[in-house]
Amino acid sequence: MKKLISKSFLSLIFIFCFQQIILGQEIKQQLIEANLLQNSNSIVLDYQTTIEIDAYNKMQITKEKEILVLNSKGFNDVDAYEHYDKVSKVKDIEVEILAVSGDEIDKIKKRNFTDVSAVSSGTLYSNSRVYYLDYTPRSYPLKVKYKSVVKTTNTAFIKSFSPISNYYQSVKSYTFTIINNSEASLRFHKNELAREKVEEEIKENSYQFKIANLEALTKEPYSPSLKKLSPQIKFALSKFELKGVVGEVSNWQEFGDWKNENLLKDVNQLPKKTIAMVEDLVKGLDTNEEKARAIYEYVQENTRYISLQIGIGGWKPITALEVDDTKYGDCKGLTNYTKSLLEVVGIPSNYCVVYAGNSPDDIEEDFASMQGNHAILQIPLEDEEIWLECTSQKIPFNFLGKFTDNRKVIAVGNEGGKILTTPAYLEEDNKLVTQANIDVENLDLKAKIHIKTTGTQYQDHYNLDFKSPKEVKKHYQKYWSHLQKLDVVSYHFSNNKKDIEFNEDVEVVAENYIKKYGNDYIFDVNPFNKINFNLTKTENRRNPFTVERGFVDEDVFEFKMGKLQLETLPENVLIENQFGVYQLKFEWKDGIFSVHRYVKLNKNEYQQSDYNSFVDFTRNIENHDQTKVSFKI
Repeated sequence: MKKLISKSFLSLIFIFCFQQIILGQEIKQQLIEANLLQNSNSIVLDYQTTIEIDAYNKMQITKEKEILVLNSKGFNDVDAYEHYDKVSKVKDIEVEILAVSGDEIDKIKKRNFTDVSAVSSGTLYSNSRVYYLDYTPRSYPLKVKYKSVVKTTNTAFIKSFSPISNYYQSVKSYTFTIINNSEASLRFHKNELAREKVEEEIKENSYQFKIANLEALTKEPYSPSLKKLSPQIKFALSKFELKGVVGEVSNWQEFGDWKNENLLKDVNQLPKKTIAMVEDLVKGLDTNEEKARAIYEYVQENTRYISLQIGIGGWKPITALEVDDTKYGDCKGLTNYTKSLLEVVGIPSNYCVVYAGNSPDDIEEDFASMQGNHAILQIPLEDEEIWLECTSQKIPFNFLGKFTDNRKVIAVGNEGGKILTTPAYLEEDNKLVTQANIDVENLDLKAKIHIKTTGTQYQDHYNLDFKSPKEVKKHYQKYWSHLQKLDVVSYHFSNNKKDIEFNEDVEVVAENYIKKYGNDYIFDVNPFNKINFNLTKTENRRNPFTVERGFVDEDVFEFKMGKLQLETLPENVLIENQFGVYQLKFEWKDGIFSVHRYVKLNKNEYQQSDYNSFVDFTRNIENHDQTKVSFKI
């Protein structure tokens, strides 16, 4: 009988051959002992960063690294590029491509690097450019030696200690040195992993941090962000320069004062006609919330988002006058514009900087420094906080969604800066309710379905309102792909932006929903909300796991069975544990077979030892969602 060879066994054979034939005995033994070959596309053999600060506005960054690249994916981990602009100059950049034996294959100097504007497709203006290596190796494995020297007057941002920047990359040796010859003091902030694992040597003006033998991190389902799984150290000077603007900051209060004075001052002026328009816009509105809503919706209807990486290091917003004139802006410009319009009617607000992204990431509360990548607005009303995402023309008033929810931000108001936390969407906030009235005729299914979503589930659905009929039908055919020959007969949407509810009324027909086996008529009890987690158990889970946003699904499916009669009512199901709740209840009355389904997935952080139990919970949901029932005539 043939025996299948597992992928892991084949990988071990490859690694063994690779070690014996190509790697030298000494390096081979070191990599084996430190477990650096397993799960690696590349291995950082040695990485040395040296930062020399000669003044609050004079800094040189030298990077030297040697990377063993095992395959084409690993070559992307070399990160052979450097950004530059008017205040940052690339003095040297070069790469050596070597065989593992050490023989030189290629050598690329600065003149052979590609030099392009660092402008993404959504960016209108940018002052930044980048040198990057455009090179395709002929074979693997190989070694890459990379060196760069950058000089800058921009000391507001100091490169972080971050030895792990990519999944599937291990690190043999990583050394980070800062020599501070300036009169400004250097502050640094370690995350928990850095406090546990990083060796440090601090002298009078020299700071050195070392770490060795970091195994490659693999992408695992429900893993926290890579940033939370790796050692990180942030640095900041007490006195710094940002594109010619000098700052002295040691806490968030001072940071807010500095930002107000240098980045947000004199950018809120508006033309008289716009001031008059705003005053007229809010006439007859009683509350500040109503006035803020009217102004926010005006901004949505009359401006559009375009990235503008200009100004003081891309951190100073363009003026409200410019946004008012051109009708576009980036997150900074549109946030400042909205803030300026609110000021016209006496509503104070806070300009907030946040780390945006679908995985929540906090501003470090106890380390005042230049942080974040996005701007939003907060309005502190007497009885609640209003949060505004000013770049979207579609998102409702006072709704942030998954891009900026549940994280710490630095809020800059008229009285300096302070740390605030954006709203978290909890399980009951993120609700999907499905109600379906189903007729069963000639083995086919005809149904009228109503779906209501709120919270982050609203965010997953409301864009249907902006799609073409063809796109809408494709969505439902994919959403209910288990239904054969599904035809969307009609649909209607109601987007209640005030209550942040999205309602879908859909009428569908699906063929052969009921299967006939002799005298038995069998069908699935859940036609319209099956959940597929598609998780696999593992005995080698390496990372903890996180359910970042929980949710609740509530469903009622009522089948009008006509002549069909139920023989045996299925048993009800109830599963409840630390991960959530799953419930199925059945009822048969007056020719109506009713299915009541409830799913709650808890938001929480778990240890890797809990993972297989979590997989069991999800599999139970998937299995019970396939429950079938039998009828007879």
